[in-house]
Amino acid sequence: MESILVIEDDPKMRDGLVEILKDEGYLVDSAQNGQLGLDMIKKKDYDVILTDLIMPVMGGMEVLRETRRIRPKAHVILITAFATVENAVEAMKAGASEYITKPFKIDEVQTKIRKVLAEAEFEKHSQIINSDVIKAISNPIRKDAVRLLNQAGKLKFTEIQRGLGIEDATKLSFHLRVLKSHAIIEQDSEKVYMLTPLGKRLLEALKAAEL
Repeated sequence: MESILVIEDDPKMRDGLVEILKDEGYLVDSAQNGQLGLDMIKKKDYDVILTDLIMPVMGGMEVLRETRRIRPKAHVILITAFATVENAVEAMKAGASEYITKPFKIDEVQTKIRKVLAEAEFEKHSQIINSDVIKAISNPIRKDAVRLLNQAGKLKFTEIQRGLGIEDATKLSFHLRVLKSHAIIEQDSEKVYMLTPLGKRLLEALKAAEL
């Protein structure tokens, strides 16, 4: 479950955002100013940080800069008034993922949060795609074997052979060994093949990239 930190000095707005996001199923923490929020960020790795731009003690820009320093992969969304939209644009140049203008609508907040989380998920997929493990399924047989195991869950060697329509058992055995060597597939005690957690993530990455 994704975790979100709301940093907002206006108690009504802060409580409202917390309620909206909790209703969406997120784990939500909140802080009344930037300094308290930053202290929480140092202790916990949040998926998204939603922070007001103008606050006493520490403003949103400073929160953004410090967050980028201590949590470089964190996704920060700025909350700003119409009069400070230019500041929000500058904040995005400095590393913010999005900004929301006051007064905002509930569906706008929900949409922006989902967009940022989707981008974060794609980034995770991209890290897998760009790694050496992608080479393990560059061959069509290995790619088809991964997809077949994803559909079936568990398969014996002969079932994979039949499902892929490969008559040469030696060839299939070679490709399955390659997948095993990269921890994409594994076998249980009865020698039945299945995807590993890495294999499942890799398949998701392939789908996300539409390969």
